[in-house]
Amino acid sequence: MSTAPSPRKLHTRFDIFAWYESVRASGRPVAWCSAFAPAEVLLACGVIPVYPENHAAMLGALSPTRDPANPWSGDAISAAEAAGHLGPKLCSYAQADIGVLLGAGSPIAGLPPPDLFYSCDSQCSVVARWGDAVAGIEAGQGRDIPHYLLQAVPLRSDAYVPGQLSGFRAQLRQHVDDICARFGTRFDEAYFAKIVAMSDTANRLWQDCLELARQKPSPWTNTDAFQAMAPIVIARGSELCIDYYRELHQELTARVNSHSHAIANERIRLLWDAIPIWPRKNWLASTCAALDAAFVCSTYTHSWWFQFDLDQPWESVTERYAWNTMNRSGAWVLDWTKDLVRDYQIDGIVCHWNRSCGIWNSYVKRRLPGYRDAGIPHLVIEADMVDPRAFDEARISNQLQEFIGQLGSRPCPA
Repeated sequence: MSTAPSPRKLHTRFDIFAWYESVRASGRPVAWCSAFAPAEVLLACGVIPVYPENHAAMLGALSPTRDPANPWSGDAISAAEAAGHLGPKLCSYAQADIGVLLGAGSPIAGLPPPDLFYSCDSQCSVVARWGDAVAGIEAGQGRDIPHYLLQAVPLRSDAYVPGQLSGFRAQLRQHVDDICARFGTRFDEAYFAKIVAMSDTANRLWQDCLELARQKPSPWTNTDAFQAMAPIVIARGSELCIDYYRELHQELTARVNSHSHAIANERIRLLWDAIPIWPRKNWLASTCAALDAAFVCSTYTHSWWFQFDLDQPWESVTERYAWNTMNRSGAWVLDWTKDLVRDYQIDGIVCHWNRSCGIWNSYVKRRLPGYRDAGIPHLVIEADMVDPRAFDEARISNQLQEFIGQLGSRPCPA
């Protein structure tokens, strides 16, 4: 194995700790939301969305002892399991976050307390059960936390047919009325349009940052992109989010212009398929970098795009949240992934078979025959997004070394 250094780190930082402190100090109602809940709508209702999934990722990525085998999520999952919150009904994200609600430790002392839970099941069915669990725990502590569930119709073709979104939009409008009445706020249409425009601007910058990894060699890896995606998840619709991605794009562009690469001797370009293994993302990056391989693209980071039609904010927000990567047909997702392989000049795909995320595993399973048919080399590794018990370092290290070695021995395309 080469002694290549770990991938070069970014200078641009988003202070996620300060972000959560600002939410606590805001005095505004707080909604705990699933990842694909309509943030722009909630913000226009005077409610601040925060994301238990982001918190769970932090619990997996950080450790109280700086030991990746002992992340905050380990004790939190155990606390949830001890209280009867078990998989597969709940994923490890949900278990970790619920464990903190039950008293386990957190690097940010837990999320700001919720005034409501808002879930949109276009991503998966677990979020609805997660919201019910949080509402139940809060009720046991004497707090009435309503759970609003926005139900989406799965998209099994290229686009919705006329009228298919009307029910989704009607639910969303009713939720707006109920939330504003509950908290004595008013939905501000002009402010909503402004928020949608800010989300759109931040997203375009975020996509531009990701696309700079098409450069060969790449100026950054998806290990950094996993961390850099936090603002587009938790802070979209804000000037702070725009500022962060503008600064990040400037840093990455400067790297391109100065021929500064994330990995000095990049030979192999990899695509990561599915949710990161948060406790071991840095280990994975370093292990691959030592083999002169870089993750330059992932289906996870590229799932986070929120382009809107600014002339039709309600219509475009409705359509964007009614479907996402996890709510599309398997054929669509396969074609989309193959396009990423082509556009980013990918040599091989590493698929994360995630012990506790059935929806991503379903897509991985359905795509593998398509990868074989297209002649795309791929490796499936088994682990979990935040549960450290599912990670076998020796086995995965051997798998990566063998896979990357095989890629390195393949003849260059004509």
